[in-house]
Parts: sequence; C-alpha cells; structure tokens
Amino acid sequence: MDFPQSNKGLVWNKLKINDEVYMISATQKDDTIEILLTNFIQIWIEKFTDKISLDRCRELNPLLNVEALNCKEIILNILSDIPKHIVEASPEQIKLRVKLEGGFMKFALNLIKGTPEDFWKFVTKPLCISSMEIIRQHKFLLDLVKKKDEEIAEYKAEGAELIRKNIETKPFMEEQLRTVISSANTDDYTNMFQTITNFYNAHLQKHNESSVKSSDDKVKEEQNISSQDGAEPSEGVISEGSTPIKTKTSPSKSKKQKKNTDNDEEIINKTRNANMAYRPTKKLKKGVPSSIL
Repeated sequence: MDFPQSNKGLVWNKLKINDEVYMISATQKDDTIEILLTNFIQIWIEKFTDKISLDRCRELNPLLNVEALNCKEIILNILSDIPKHIVEASPEQIKLRVKLEGGFMKFALNLIKGTPEDFWKFVTKPLCISSMEIIRQHKFLLDLVKKKDEEIAEYKAEGAELIRKNIETKPFMEEQLRTVISSANTDDYTNMFQTITNFYNAHLQKHNESSVKSSDDKVKEEQNISSQDGAEPSEGVISEGSTPIKTKTSPSKSKKQKKNTDNDEEIINKTRNANMAYRPTKKLKKGVPSSIL
C-alpha cells in the first residue's frame, strides 16, 4: 500500500464535521504518523508511533487478538482514506472503524489544537510559496508571448507569409486576462486548496530538494579547495602573487594540439556554412513574400 510519506509533501482530503468542511492529511516518517486537520482558520494535530497505535488498538478492541493481526497494515489502510472509515467525528477526536473477517476493528485519532506557527507551516506557507511561483510563471509567459508577437510582426514586415492559415494567431492583448473574479463557495475553496498543494508537492518540493543538494555540493567543493591550500602548485598552475612558471611542451604534444586546433576550425567553418544555408542571400523586397513552412 502506498501510504503518503512526509518527504513527498502533504496530501489533503476533504471531510465534513458537523456540516462544516475540513481538510485532513496523514503522513508517515519512519515509525511516526502525523495527522493534520484544518478548517482554514485553525489546525489540529496528532503524532503517534507504532507502539502508541498498537496500545490504542488493544484498548479499543479488548475482544480482538491484536497480536494475531497485522495492526500496522490495517491502521495505515484506514488512515490512507480517513473519510471513508469515519463513525463519529469532532475536531478533537475522530472515531474510525474498518471491517475485518468476522467483525470490525476500531481506531481513534485524538487531536490537539495546534499553534499559529503550526498553521503557518502547514497551511499558509505552502499557499504563499505556490502563489509566488504561479505569479512568476504568469509574468514569464506574458513576456514570452509579447516577444513572440514582436518576432512575428518583424517577419511579416519583411514580407514573410504563413502558408497554414489555421495556425495563425491574433496579437495578444493583456486586457484579455482581466476578468471579474466570481464569488466562490466552500467546494471551490477546498478544490483550489487541493490543487495548489498538489502544485507545491509536484514542483516546489523537488526544487527545494535540488537546491539543498546544490548547496551541499558547493560546500564540499569549497572544503576541497580549502584542503588543498598550502599544497605545492601542480605543473602549469600559477598561484596568486607568484612568478609565472614556464612549462616545456614536447614536440609530439605540440603537434597534437595543432591538429586539434585545425579540427576545431574545420568544425566551426562547417557549422557556419550550414547556418548560412538557411539565410536569404538577398534582402526580401517589399511586396514579394517568402513562405514560412
């Protein structure tokens, strides 16, 4: 069973408590499970280990032989879809039940109200970061579309003509995006919240992980450079403030370098000639269009 791991981000599901909509998330890290419940105003939290969950199973199911069951797997199965297994719920306690062969097994979540810092960490911060990224992408795409329009206008001014008229587009006007935002209901809020958190998990979590790795690699590189301080400079390396060191080059090495230089110049000339094949030899005359395939 694929139970959400904390390093993959929070996955929120919608549930109703006393006709009010809440969002709930369950993640696992090592042997600790973390439950988060929010109504977008407050947050409730519970963390428990395998031992705590096993003791809770014994307490709530005195007639069951808990040791004979794979309680950990059963509990993970319940928590992977909490709304489906709810019997009774309040923000402080959610009673759950799952059907087993020959009966039922009970479980419960005992939640404690979190702090404003918890609400910021798990709800507000991901929303803010995702919004910043979406705004950045929005600005980037607007600039790109405007530049594309300018590029197309320049081609047309030089007499270029589009053959496939069905792909022709009108110049983009930024006013097209200025619409009146309609009032949203509760379902709209919860659906948008799930969409934004999924965006955060899919894009920004990976970006943060790669940034951490890049930072670690940079630190290691700096450490390697520091460890080499005081060592004798290798042949051909000139340290700061030192006198240039003359190095001897063998005849065979000199010939090899000259051969490589000739090969590089030949490749550059071929590339330049290939590129020129796509350039018009004469400037387009006004009124004599060329075709863009």
